[in-house]
Amino acid sequence: MLKKTLLFIVLLLGLHFLCAQEPVSIHLTEKDGLPDIEFYNVLEDSKGFIWLASDTGLYRYDGKTYTQYTNAEKRGLSVFELFEDEKGRIWCTNISGQFFYVENNQLITFIDLKEELKGKLANYTIRDNKLLITASHSIYVIDLFTKKILLKEVSDDGGIRLMPLKDSYMIISFYTVKLFNKVLKETNQFLLNIHYRGSKGMTTAQGQTQVFKLNEILFFSQQFKYKNMFRSINLNTGTTDATIGLELLKNKRIIRIKIIKDNMWVLTHTGIYIYENDKNEFTLKNQILEDEIVTDVIIDKDQNFWVSTLTNGVHLIPNIEVIKHKLPENSDDIMAIDKVNDSLVFFGSKSGVVGFLNVDAFTYKASANLGNKVSAIQYNSNIGYSYVSIDDGAYFVNNKTLETIKKHEFLGVKSFSRVNETMTLFGTYSRLAFLNNNAELVKTFSDNKRIYTTYYSENSNTIFIGYVDDLLVLDNDLKSTTIRYHEKEILAISITETADGIVWVGTFKNGIFAIRDNQVIAHYTTKEGLLSDQIKYLKADENSVWIATPKGLQVFNTDRKDFKNLNKTDGILSYKISGIEVLKNRVVLSSNKGIFSFDKEKVFKKTSQPEIYFNDIKINEESTNLGTDYDLDYNQNSVQFSFNVNGILYNINKTYQYRLVGYNNNWITTDLGVNTVKYSSLPVGKYTFQVRPTSIIDGTESNVQSITLNIKLPYWKKWWFILAYSLSFVGLIILYYKRKLKKKEIAKELEIRQLSLDNELIALKLENLRSQMNPHFIFNALNSIQEYIVLNQKILATIYLGKFANLIRTYLNHSTKGKITLQEEIDCLEMYLELEKLRFEDKLHYSISTSGSLKPNEAYIPTMLIQPYVENALKHGLLHRKTDRNLRINFFINDKVKTVRCIIVDNGVGRAQAEKFKSRSRKSHPSFATKATQDRLALLNYGKEKQVGVIITDLFDKDIPVGTQVDITIPYTTG
Repeated sequence: MLKKTLLFIVLLLGLHFLCAQEPVSIHLTEKDGLPDIEFYNVLEDSKGFIWLASDTGLYRYDGKTYTQYTNAEKRGLSVFELFEDEKGRIWCTNISGQFFYVENNQLITFIDLKEELKGKLANYTIRDNKLLITASHSIYVIDLFTKKILLKEVSDDGGIRLMPLKDSYMIISFYTVKLFNKVLKETNQFLLNIHYRGSKGMTTAQGQTQVFKLNEILFFSQQFKYKNMFRSINLNTGTTDATIGLELLKNKRIIRIKIIKDNMWVLTHTGIYIYENDKNEFTLKNQILEDEIVTDVIIDKDQNFWVSTLTNGVHLIPNIEVIKHKLPENSDDIMAIDKVNDSLVFFGSKSGVVGFLNVDAFTYKASANLGNKVSAIQYNSNIGYSYVSIDDGAYFVNNKTLETIKKHEFLGVKSFSRVNETMTLFGTYSRLAFLNNNAELVKTFSDNKRIYTTYYSENSNTIFIGYVDDLLVLDNDLKSTTIRYHEKEILAISITETADGIVWVGTFKNGIFAIRDNQVIAHYTTKEGLLSDQIKYLKADENSVWIATPKGLQVFNTDRKDFKNLNKTDGILSYKISGIEVLKNRVVLSSNKGIFSFDKEKVFKKTSQPEIYFNDIKINEESTNLGTDYDLDYNQNSVQFSFNVNGILYNINKTYQYRLVGYNNNWITTDLGVNTVKYSSLPVGKYTFQVRPTSIIDGTESNVQSITLNIKLPYWKKWWFILAYSLSFVGLIILYYKRKLKKKEIAKELEIRQLSLDNELIALKLENLRSQMNPHFIFNALNSIQEYIVLNQKILATIYLGKFANLIRTYLNHSTKGKITLQEEIDCLEMYLELEKLRFEDKLHYSISTSGSLKPNEAYIPTMLIQPYVENALKHGLLHRKTDRNLRINFFINDKVKTVRCIIVDNGVGRAQAEKFKSRSRKSHPSFATKATQDRLALLNYGKEKQVGVIITDLFDKDIPVGTQVDITIPYTTG
């Protein structure tokens, strides 16, 4: 959130400016992501992190995010007095007497002096492995290793202060000074020649003593009768002297005194007072942030000033040398400026106000609103009047009174150029013309052609005109020459001339051209160091050229052929610059954000090289410990790198370059504000991710940070696995062919076995056929036919003979098939039972029924399987019964389990009685048909999951046999 807000603030230039000579500053508040608005201290550590001590705790800022530090032992939220020791630990304290330091990213309690300090906020410092603590009435020196109190000093009057000197320590109070050596042994003591008690002996002193060293002189500040007193102190003589020039601070609430760049910065409840010093004499140099209660100020490694306030957040001053000038209300959008003298400029605004600004005295004088946007101005000192053109009018403006005289000759002017003491040239959207000193039109050079800029060269006495489609030069006789570069038009927007006589032309999109004697002698673009090929404004300064572009401000030295750059990190308020003037050593810029100026030498800051570091690495979306080398499995190939350069302004205005060596060796530049790079699916291999900070302004590079990745092959691609796999594959092939050969052998054996079984089945079928065509059955049938013939029952004989022939033909037909339909089996049984019924002389009653979801002609069963059991029922059961012979045959088709259930029920004499009858008979050998059927069943069931099952049950009625039931379960097929 902070990153986006600050980017919005800076890029849209939403900056806060406080007074007439106020430096440009960025005001950070809670709306910008600042964690608090009440701050007591600010510190930059050796790694470039900014630390803030606030009312809500301790925070570290890396330029993008704030991290808070606390622990369970800490009482309260507020912390104060930030300090970095030699080990890089950040220290702080609180009003409860606790002292903390940050180490390994943890806030650690060093010591708790609750009883000693009794709620008094202490100042402290660390030196020689000692913690030097100063409270309002007491001093403690504590050993950092043993935590023992090495020295304790108490002052009843207060105002005591402990200050480390070069090789010693000094303790100063309202009335005395004590000196100690390195081992804290007192070496000297003297009284201060200050009367701090009133006539009644009561102390008049308040607060703490502040001590500072400036230009090798030791100064201290104390408060008596609520008025600040400053004195210098000579430790050799034990004397003090009053200072001169600090009277303005007498009644101020002094919060802190700091020495910055050899100046004394006094932080007060009315801003910062900056003093220069010469021995005991001080001179006020500047007062800034006068509406703020300032608590601390530091300069970071990039020469940015961080100012903490008690009630209004933090101010960041990118460049103390860049000054924003106060102008009339609603007149900050400046369209043009013109130099009057070395301290004064003439300006015109978008709101129609014109005036004079004194950049040294910080004063201005402005006119009334002219009613429309000022398009161009020209200061004329010869006649006391200046030319002002607005979009729809023109004015002759009195230089002293700013009274205006309305004109019509030069409305909508794009550019004025002073030709001589009596003549001024101007160009508009439609013509080029000349004015005299009375603002009267003298002559017109061209009509109906838009002009963007004009320039008169005193060196060559020529006029340069930037038309909409060409660059022309007019000589003294107004003869024109077109200047082109490689036969292409030069589209000028701004023209200036250096002291060496070279005319410099800035263009809309083709950089800068250097022209001498109407010939282009040099061409500069971004390849040569320009920030942008689009030029806004040019201004010569001796043999240098100030260049305004949409990406920053540059100065080009025509002798050295080098560029120096200024951008927003250097305090440049806006890149939309409408005018540049050089006043001695001061450069004045006009822009849509007003007028600002700077010393052209001091404005260039000496910034440190940006140091980049990795702050996170995520593997498969999970953060891992930071390191330099990572061995990853093949599926750990989603990697995200996060990196940073400490400093708010770097992260706002600069980019990074990165590459993944081994994947893509070309450097890629990130967008503004982006400091993460993610690779979603890296292939197996070795890579080195490299990243470096790169300025989008000047293209400079700094250090490169690297992380090495080794994404390992999956185990199935490693040589040992491939070898093992290959051997296994070969082994499997061998095993496969062995098994295949074995299967062939088994299949061959099965085939032989099957042939044997088939032969046996054929034999058994023949046996079944023989059993079904047994001589007794055939003899009975033929006897019946003979009887019909003898009795001259020709029709019955014919019918019977036909049925007998059909049955024999069916048996013979079925004997050649492996399976028949259930319906064919039923039809065969019908024919057989009809013939048997004749033999039983109509004393046999039978029925055949079917049930189930399939039709009998859709289910296929083995041939000649049911008839032997029906024959047994007739032969052994019903034959021995004289009357009421009943036979029921029921078929149940179960399509779920794919079986046909055949139930044969007779009301014969039963198996036991049948055996008795059989034993009386002379034929005691086993039934031929029964044995053949059993053998056939065994062959049919061989190796089958579903088998034919036969269950024979004797039926009884109160222990009296009443028949037999045969239950046959036959698997069927449908084709």
